[in-house]
Amino acid sequence: MSNTAAGPAAPAQTVRQYLELLANTNTSTEQDSANMAGILHRHGFPQAIVTCGIVYLDGQGTMSAPPTDLHTIAKMILQIGAQQ
Repeated sequence: MSNTAAGPAAPAQTVRQYLELLANTNTSTEQDSANMAGILHRHGFPQAIVTCGIVYLDGQGTMSAPPTDLHTIAKMILQIGAQQ
């Protein structure tokens, strides 16, 4: 990972650490969008599209999966992880 809105990415940074940083910011970069897309594709959302900081979990905005900013998605992923 290169520079992101969460700061320069450390090579040994875990996905959890990255999501925690991203969840606590309100800006994002193109690299953040690419990183989030990769995370979602590997974790059950192969259709996900992330562009300009907006996440389309099913590849398009729908009533059941409306477009959501990537900071909110990062928070949701962390909450789900904490429950497991």
